[in-house]
Amino acid sequence: MRLQTLSPVAVRRSLPLFLAIVVCLAIWQVWLTWRLMEQDRNLAEQRSRERLEQIADLAVAQLGGQLGDWDLNLRELNALPPPAALRTKFPPTGTLVILEHHSVAADPGRLLLFVPEPPSASPLPDVFESAAKFEFREQNYERAIEALQPLTQQPAARAEALLRTARLERRLNHPDAALAAYDRMLHETTVSPDGVPYALLAAGARCELLADGHDRDHDPRSSATVTGATEQLRAALVEGRWPLHRATFEYYWAEVNHLRHTAENPPKDALDFSQLVSRLYEQWQQALRTGSSFNGREAQPDASLLIWHATPSRLTALYAPAGWLGAGLKLPANTDDIRWKLLASSSPAGTEPHVMRSLADAQLSGKLEFSSVSVVSNAGLNRALWLAGVGLMLILVLAGAYALYRGVSRELRVAQLQSDFVSAVSHEFRSPLTSLSGISELLANGRLADESRKNQAYTYLQRETGRLKHLVEDLLDFGRMESGRKQYQVEPHDVFGVVRAVVADFREEALAGGFEVELNLDPDAPSVKADEGELRRALRNLLENAVKYSPECRTVWVEGRVNHRQVAISVRDRGMGIEPREQREVFQKFVRGAAAKKAGIKGTGIGLSMVRQIVDACGGEIRLESVAGEGSTFTILFPLAGAGETRK
Repeated sequence: MRLQTLSPVAVRRSLPLFLAIVVCLAIWQVWLTWRLMEQDRNLAEQRSRERLEQIADLAVAQLGGQLGDWDLNLRELNALPPPAALRTKFPPTGTLVILEHHSVAADPGRLLLFVPEPPSASPLPDVFESAAKFEFREQNYERAIEALQPLTQQPAARAEALLRTARLERRLNHPDAALAAYDRMLHETTVSPDGVPYALLAAGARCELLADGHDRDHDPRSSATVTGATEQLRAALVEGRWPLHRATFEYYWAEVNHLRHTAENPPKDALDFSQLVSRLYEQWQQALRTGSSFNGREAQPDASLLIWHATPSRLTALYAPAGWLGAGLKLPANTDDIRWKLLASSSPAGTEPHVMRSLADAQLSGKLEFSSVSVVSNAGLNRALWLAGVGLMLILVLAGAYALYRGVSRELRVAQLQSDFVSAVSHEFRSPLTSLSGISELLANGRLADESRKNQAYTYLQRETGRLKHLVEDLLDFGRMESGRKQYQVEPHDVFGVVRAVVADFREEALAGGFEVELNLDPDAPSVKADEGELRRALRNLLENAVKYSPECRTVWVEGRVNHRQVAISVRDRGMGIEPREQREVFQKFVRGAAAKKAGIKGTGIGLSMVRQIVDACGGEIRLESVAGEGSTFTILFPLAGAGETRK
């Protein structure tokens, strides 16, 4: 059976199909890997969900029991602080509250900015009639102040008397006297008939009076005094120094902001707790009025917890801030990766794998969300590993396919170049052999009787035989150069003398073809180290190329210059030139320009490759400057003999 091999053309046509198959396989592998990743992720989520389901059921059962215990313990609470044994049965961060009529107690103690029901005010004694007559009927403020002076010494009437005295002093434009009265009022503990503590009335009026004085005088010292007074009033409101109605607190807080030119809000924790206590008290009173029971549990929007139990005389409550679930849930030891969160009914669930449980069985609104941190992290790690593996596989497959494509393409190109070379060499041999065969046949058959014609035939036979010999020697030398077996005799030579000799020999052939060679050399006689015979071959190849690829311009220029310890020999023509993309490849073996092939110019494609190898072997350098359609300049650079080490 004969084995058939694919031609280069068939192989070249098969390469795109091969690459398409490789890309399709890579895409299929990526799709298959993605499906495996999805299956692995779904399986992990399913296992995690089953585990979360079990833990959630256990947690909700524990939570219901724990809330029931707290509710029972709350019914046993009679006074604050509770006994130590009872306190340990509540969450450590929780606050116990006892509300009674006209009293509020909390453990641990917390600030109340305002209270549900402040102490009621005592009625005023009938001792201010005389002072009121002088103030309102007669508008005699001095006599009114004199009538109030004895009353400032009576405990039951002292606070009201000082308040009226300060008001009258302000009307008389006696700010210092008014401030003195207000200062005395700051130590009072009684409540005005309007339900506002006299000390708070004095503090607010004092700040207002100081601010009015600062606006009139614009004294920097008065500004500091106003700031200090308002800061003291703000601190007293934040500390809950007086039991106030909510409306009273909000009014004086707004006054402080007005005097301080700010829009500051009260401390959020204290405000929320005060509002919670007030709301509980109002609901308790409403339940008492309707005769209904008032017990329950409630999860707040901020994830805090409120449990309360009420009787006609007392309401006890437990307030646990956000995080109370940590004390209410006792999960197994292997659940460190489980996170839970209390959600209101309208709160959105998280995006990670989770399980929701209603808290209706625990008598709470909202839901409890359980999620696993390890599932998300493991899924991300697994996905990263999968993607890294797929990416590495794709890189290796595509890199291998690309390397194979490049290698095959290069081999096909070399094969094509070799095929072109064989075809060109065959053509180079065929032409002289055909001529030699014809002339030999004429001579052998005695068809050339004239001696002059015989002499011409012999001369032609000699020239064509020399041409064949020169071509065979070039091919043999090129083979030795490629294999590294070529031996060079590198010695000092007069390089310009060699150039003159090569040009003189070439001129005879050039003139016969209608070409002219112009020689322009420096007057110096530089010496370089080179192989004279190979240098002649290199220069002759450059001259032959210049003539061969200059079909229009019939002049070739050869120049020689000495500069910077170098000798430069240039061969210039105004021929068809070389495209920029081909200039880096023309010195490679078997490579010929596209323009030369299109013009049908004969050649083997080894001339410039031999020139480069000869110049490199002699320690020189060859450069090319060319513009398509305008010509080319090949320049050989040699270091002067003795100017440096020369490669042997």
